[in-house]
Amino acid sequence: MEKEGFARLFHNFDNVIEPKLCSTSGSVPSYLKGTMLRNGPGMFEIGDTKYQHWFDGMGFIQRYHFEDGKMYYSARYLESENYKKNMEAQRIVTGSFGTASFPDPCKSIFSRFFSSFVQSEGIHDNANVAFAPVGDGLYACTETPNMHRVDLDSLDTLEPVDFSKYVALHTCTAHQLFDENGDVYNIGSRFGPDAAHVFTVTKNPKNLQSDSDRSWEHTTKIGEIRCSETFYPTYMHSFGMSENYLIMFESPIRIDIKKFIMKRFITTTFRDCMKWHADKDVKIFILNKKTGEQVPLKLKMAPFFTFHHANTFERDGCLVVDYCRIEQAGNFDALLIENMKTGNFQNDALFLPYLTRVIIPLSIPDGAQPGDDLLKPLGWAKGCSAIFQDDGKIRLKEKRVCDISMEFPRYHWEKINMKPYNYVYGSSVLGAQKSETLPGIVKADLENGDHKVWRRENDKQICGEPIFVPNPEGVREDDGILIVPVMTISDGQRPFVLILEAKNLTEIARYTIPEARIPLGFHAFYQGRT
Repeated sequence: MEKEGFARLFHNFDNVIEPKLCSTSGSVPSYLKGTMLRNGPGMFEIGDTKYQHWFDGMGFIQRYHFEDGKMYYSARYLESENYKKNMEAQRIVTGSFGTASFPDPCKSIFSRFFSSFVQSEGIHDNANVAFAPVGDGLYACTETPNMHRVDLDSLDTLEPVDFSKYVALHTCTAHQLFDENGDVYNIGSRFGPDAAHVFTVTKNPKNLQSDSDRSWEHTTKIGEIRCSETFYPTYMHSFGMSENYLIMFESPIRIDIKKFIMKRFITTTFRDCMKWHADKDVKIFILNKKTGEQVPLKLKMAPFFTFHHANTFERDGCLVVDYCRIEQAGNFDALLIENMKTGNFQNDALFLPYLTRVIIPLSIPDGAQPGDDLLKPLGWAKGCSAIFQDDGKIRLKEKRVCDISMEFPRYHWEKINMKPYNYVYGSSVLGAQKSETLPGIVKADLENGDHKVWRRENDKQICGEPIFVPNPEGVREDDGILIVPVMTISDGQRPFVLILEAKNLTEIARYTIPEARIPLGFHAFYQGRT
C-alpha cells in the first residue's frame, strides 16, 4: 500500500468489530454523549475485479461513540444483497453507478447474453451514501428504493426495505428530508412513457397505528411532475424543502433511457448513460406538499449542478434556496477512482462547489411587465434577480454567498430547519482555489459575509462532513460544537476526529483513531443520548 497520497484511501478497509478507545486531547462539553454513524464506500477491489468510481465501493459504516468524554471507534460493512453476492462470487457481479458487473468467465458469450435477457439485474441495495431516520429505526440509503436498517450500537445489518412497494418509482434521492414531526420526504423518478418526478412522504409510524415504530408503511405519493423530456430525465442527488413546498432542480445532467435499457446487453454503466447538456437551462419545479399541486410558474436558470442543498425557507412570498453549486459536472469523471487516487479531482475549477442562494418568487404580481425584476422591491434580496420575460417565464439569477469552496453543507437543524438562518458549515473536501491556504472546515455567515475557516495543519489532511451538535442550553443559532472526521493521506499521520466550537471554529478537543486509515466517506448521522 502507498505510504503517501490519496491512493491510500482506495484500498479495502477491514471490519473493526470491537470498539477501540481513541486517545484524547482537550475536553468536550458534557452534552456530547451519543453516537455518530458515518456512511461511504470502503471496499474497492473484490478478487481480481476493481470498482471504477468513488460512488461504487461496498458500503462501510463507521461508528463514533461518545461517552464520558471518551470516543470509541468501530466499523463494519453493510451486508446488503449486493455485498453477499459479490463476496460469494469473489468478484464484482452486481452493477453499480460507474462500474459494470464483470462477466462470469465460466459462461460462454451466448449464455451470458441469454441470462441477461431472461433475468432482471436484481436489486441495487449497496446503501453507501447516507442515513434516513424513520420512527425508531435508522436506515442506510442510496439512490435506489432499496435500503437497510442498521443497529446503532452493533452495526448489524437488519431488515431491508423496498421503498417502491409503496410508491411506483425507479430511483430516489439519497438525501431524504424530515420535519419536526419525524415525517420523511423524498423525490424519486419514474422512467417510461409516463416519466415523472415523484414526490413522496413517509409519516412517522410512532404517530399512527403501525406494524412497528420503524415501519415505512405510511408512505404515499404527494404528487408528481412530468419530466421535461420523457427519454432524457434529469439526475438529482438532493432537493429543497420549506414549510409548504418541495423544490427540485431539473439540471443539464440527463439520463439516456434508451441507452440505459440496453446496458443489460452491452458493457456500460449508469454513469455511461449520463450526458451533460450544456445548452439546457436548469428548470425549477415546485410542488405544494400540502395539496400535491405544482406551482404554475415556469422558472429557469443558467446551467449548473448541485449535489447538496443546505436550508430552504419562505420569506415575503418567495422561496429562499441555498445549495452548493457546481459550474460544470460533466458525467462525474472527476470522481473516477483513477482521478481520485492521483488527487486530480481537486484540480478542476469548474467542479468546485460554492454555497449559492437563489430567491424564487411564488407568484407574478399584477401589472408585471417583461424585463421587470420581480425581486426588486425586496431590499434583502440584493444580488439575486427574477426577470419576467416576454414568454411568461421567469429567469432567475443566483448569488454566491461564500467565496471559499465548500461541500457537505450542514446547519443547526433543530433550531432553524425551514426557517430564516445565518450559518452554514461545510468541508473543502473537493478542493479550493489556488489562492486559498489549506481550508478545511468553513463557517459561512449568510448575514454579513464574515466567514470563518478552520485550516488544515498540512496538505495530508482531508476534512469530512461537519456534524453540528447543539448545546441544549444554547440560545444562539451557533451555540454548539462540530464533529469533524479528518482523514489522512500519509502513513506518518493517524486519522482523528476534531471537535470545534461552532461559534469560532476553534479546536477544543481531538480524538486520535488507532487505525492507519479511515475512509473518505460521504454522510453521517448523529443521535444524542440523555
